[in-house]
Amino acid sequence: MSSAQLIESLQQSIDKIEAHSAQPEPDPQAHDPEYKQAKKRALNILSVRDYSVDELRKKLIAREHPEDAVERVLAKLQRAGLLNDEEYAQNYVRVHREKRNLSTSALRRELAKRGVADKHIRYALDQVEDEHEVAFGVALKKARSTVGLPRETRMRRILAMLARRGFPQSISMDVTLRALDET
Repeated sequence: MSSAQLIESLQQSIDKIEAHSAQPEPDPQAHDPEYKQAKKRALNILSVRDYSVDELRKKLIAREHPEDAVERVLAKLQRAGLLNDEEYAQNYVRVHREKRNLSTSALRRELAKRGVADKHIRYALDQVEDEHEVAFGVALKKARSTVGLPRETRMRRILAMLARRGFPQSISMDVTLRALDET
């Protein structure tokens, strides 16, 4: 065997080894039909929107997947980074603070209802802007839309809106008076 042939043979052997090691590890549970069905359903559910681990668990169990298969799927999705309560909480807070102008307490309640751990909720809420400013923005918008009505009516409507969004009464009264003074 010439040195060129030897080099070629070695290169082919190296390529085969590298190709084999570059393949992802096979899923040892891939042959379990219950696991496969639960995993497929979980991926379909996650393709629509993000879910917390607890929400997805409840959804899969409600669809009559065995609990042990569901737990294995959830663990696999968490390892793969497709299911992460910390990221879920941060995204939820950001989106719902922007779109619905919810208070910190309302966001905390909603995330707890979705089964997110308290440490993830606290971290996500620490990242948001000042609650006074959010409440003032809501109050100012409502104050502008009620110009022409008596001051008492405007105040009642602004306070009611802030209460529905979960803002504390002390903050609500302060920002309502500020908003009325500015409009």
